[in-house]
Amino acid sequence: MVTLLSVLTGCESWTDIDQNPNAIVDSPLITEDVMLIGVEAEWVEFANNQMDTWEGNVQWLSWHSIEGSTSKSMDINASYGNEVWYSYSNSLKHAVELYNKAQANSNTHYQAVAGIIAAHHWFYIADVYDQAPLEDAIQGLDNLQPTLASQEELYAHAISLLDEAIQLLNAPNQGEIVPDNDDYILGGDMDKWVKFAYSLKARQAMRLIYAPGYSKTEQADLVLSYLENGLASNDDNVAWQHLDELANANILYSYMNRAYSGGLGLTPGNFLIDLMNSYNDPRRPIMFTNSEEFPDSFAGLQSGAVVQPGQTPSHYRFTYLSMSYPDHVMLYAETQFLRAEAYALKGDWAMAEEAMKAGARADMEYIGVAEADITTYLAQSSLDMPADEEGAQKLIIEQKYIADVFRTGETYLDYVRTGYPEFDFDYMLQNVFNTETYPRRFPYPLNEVERNPNVSAVGQPDWFAKGTTWDAK
Repeated sequence: MVTLLSVLTGCESWTDIDQNPNAIVDSPLITEDVMLIGVEAEWVEFANNQMDTWEGNVQWLSWHSIEGSTSKSMDINASYGNEVWYSYSNSLKHAVELYNKAQANSNTHYQAVAGIIAAHHWFYIADVYDQAPLEDAIQGLDNLQPTLASQEELYAHAISLLDEAIQLLNAPNQGEIVPDNDDYILGGDMDKWVKFAYSLKARQAMRLIYAPGYSKTEQADLVLSYLENGLASNDDNVAWQHLDELANANILYSYMNRAYSGGLGLTPGNFLIDLMNSYNDPRRPIMFTNSEEFPDSFAGLQSGAVVQPGQTPSHYRFTYLSMSYPDHVMLYAETQFLRAEAYALKGDWAMAEEAMKAGARADMEYIGVAEADITTYLAQSSLDMPADEEGAQKLIIEQKYIADVFRTGETYLDYVRTGYPEFDFDYMLQNVFNTETYPRRFPYPLNEVERNPNVSAVGQPDWFAKGTTWDAK
């Protein structure tokens, strides 16, 4: 995947010596169809690796447990999450460059796709930094001290890009070239890009349910209205599928090979396995090996704990986290959990249960659970929807959490937003720094604090005390 990025790192003008060495021109040979696949490659890497996949966040979420070594204690410093900030100079910057090129050339479908990708970046920056620069941060040496926009301003900019993209993709004028096979994510299917744009609007509308000045029920109505045009099935999933012959392309597969567990694969955390065991979840034999102590069942591990003889825990199967395991941006299952939470916020418990079960079904079908096992799982009384908002939200977010393992960063943000799942950090992590919460937002990079007075004026946040503006439940 990295080789694809070389098309994005050159100069603004290209020398046309291959066509006619006697007629050098200042005309770009790198066109939108050449740029798109590189922009997408950078984007999905950003979307999946921004949470420090090998350590940190995945241990806090109990997706992964380090065996017999120091676990991530949550005591972060100002270098944590810098990859998101540095997207200003790489993946976000290149998405904006593609947008600008396509806009100048009136190739509106490329403009729309680039706008959707850029909007995803802006939302993520807003969700973890709260106040951050807008596009003046992409000017490089021309602006070394960009001003900061509020989370509301960052959201407004991203939403405007999504609205524009939807309008452009529904308009008859497409330009001279349109995405086709160069669109590795969705295969040039512009209807799917429209569905993704609406679904992304729904995701971010849900993020604001507790934000000051917003109404939970009004945001729930927005979520439901956007999802009317959102992802409609697993066929619409937004993901980068890795190739089996490219062993080093999938970072999770690389982690499987270098795991502390002696080549057995990554170890799941105890909280995750306990929760799935409590539901007798049929995804377990697809995702995990059986444990040594319980050969007919599954066991996780407290991160950092030494494995005792005869008690080897479960591990992720190489057939599950394989070389071709995708980098996910958004799945249909997530949209159904969003729908379920929106109905719960409106007090419609029957529709909330129906949507939650649709989300669980979508995820189980996605990974190949047998229909009979899905039916049995969904029929259990423990999935009956509680008739109170907190109980319903807790159940929905727990089911969403199970479906999000090694998918997207939504579980991290859902916990900050809702307090669910109810993680027991002492139980999950050895030597945990904070037993109440993991960091609820990212610190600013030190070089920004030292060199940009606009950042230093805001100061470093207490990332354990409060997240961004919408962290107000």
